[in-house]
Formats: sequence, C-alpha cells, structure tokens
Amino acid sequence: MLWILLTMNTSVWGAANQDADVPLYGRPFKVAGLSFTIPYRWQSRPVENANRVGQWRVPLPHDEDGEGAEVAVFYFGPGIGGSAKENIAAWNGLVLDPQGNPAAAKVSTLTSGGFKITVVSIFGTYEQAVAEPGLPPVAKSKFGLLGAVVETPQGNIYWRLTGPDALVTTMLPLFNKIVASVKPQDKA
Repeated sequence: MLWILLTMNTSVWGAANQDADVPLYGRPFKVAGLSFTIPYRWQSRPVENANRVGQWRVPLPHDEDGEGAEVAVFYFGPGIGGSAKENIAAWNGLVLDPQGNPAAAKVSTLTSGGFKITVVSIFGTYEQAVAEPGLPPVAKSKFGLLGAVVETPQGNIYWRLTGPDALVTTMLPLFNKIVASVKPQDKA
C-alpha cells in the first residue's frame, strides 16, 4: 500500500505534480557540464539531427491510445543559438491562432542552480510537426509547445516539448521542475 501511495504522489500525471514540494525522480541527462533530471517514464529516442543533444517521447498517461509528446534538447556551444527572447519569438512563430497569427505566448522566468531560465507556453496549431522523416511538415491543431532557455556560461541550453494541448498543459509543472533541476555534473 505504501508503494501505491508513493507512486501516486510522484506520478507525472495529475494534481500531485503541481505541488512544488513533490520531488522529481528520474535519471540524469548531462549536457555542457550540467545535469538535469529526466523522468523515468520518458522514453529516450535517438537524436534526429546534429543540433539535438537529447530527445524523448512522453507517453500519454496510463498508456492511453493517441499521440504523446516529444521533447528535444538543443545545445550549440558558447555564443551560438540565440538569446531567450530570440528563441521564444521563433517558437511563437511555430504555433498559430485560428486566424493564422502567432498564438499568445505566456513567458515566465526563474532562477535555479544559479542559472536564469526563461520558460514559454504556447497553444494553438503547431506548424512544425513532421509525420515521418523526409516528409513535409504537417500542421497539427490543438497542440502546445513548452520551451525553456537555460542560460549558462558554457552556452544556452534549449528545451522544447510539443504535443496535444491537454497533455502539454498537464506537463507544464513537471517541465518546469525538469529545467529547474539543472546543476553542475559533479553535484549530480
């Protein structure tokens, strides 16, 4: 019974995830001398291009049918890849409102581990979705994008989570915890 309660409290789904006091459990993901915690439930995928340093699939809760979310992490090195403001503007151009304009973006900042982190959430029609490698992009309605730029002396680290809007909405508290889990690798 205790195991069931612990599982419920650390679930990546549901209201328990919104509690800032619930610890994040997972495996380390290392990039640019830093470490982040990746939830065990996220399924690691081979990176699709040289700009990505990490990629995962986020399944739907309780293994329901339907499309899950994708998470990609990008790192280019010092001074390359643009500022948080530039990346948020680019991400905002990928998600459109019903009139075909960039959808409203909610931007927030936080500091964790001594690093400034800018987080954005955008919902609408996602214009960057690719059904299969080599095929042209396919627009996906009722989608969301969570993005984060972690500013470090070694260069910015860019996180992007995309998927069905209901799943992305549920993932926001966990996404914030993951990017805020940043710490030097020797302290991981």
